[in-house]
Amino acid sequence: MSAQKEITDLMNLYCTAIDSGDLKTFGRLFANATWIAEGRVPGPESMNNMILYEDGTPRTKHVITNLTLDIDEAAGRASGHCYVTVYQQTPEFPLQAIFVGEYFDTFLHAAQGWAFSQREIRNSLIGDMRAHLKIPSLTIPGAVP
Repeated sequence: MSAQKEITDLMNLYCTAIDSGDLKTFGRLFANATWIAEGRVPGPESMNNMILYEDGTPRTKHVITNLTLDIDEAAGRASGHCYVTVYQQTPEFPLQAIFVGEYFDTFLHAAQGWAFSQREIRNSLIGDMRAHLKIPSLTIPGAVP
């Protein structure tokens, strides 16, 4: 598998893990990586901040676009950038974009393959996140509770 495909698959797996409520996969993706939101590393309490519904999901869809990758296979390093839009709908919450921002990623290559080294979320436009996060500002600085 090419490095570009493997890294793109990682970026998509992040979205799938969150949207399916699979916090174990999310945890594995960042076991040896840093996750930063608007310049701040969220505390461990943010791992239990997501609201999961009866179907076990947060009822969101993370959509990434405008993807660019810069891969240095010889050095085992890569960087990526994309836009992200998060949509949400619940029985009481009409379908809408709740978050728009950018992911700035770095990746390292190890024996197991490519892995996240860091994901930084920046340039956020924050909508109504009350149906997604128990305390929005714990995870995304600037989000209104």
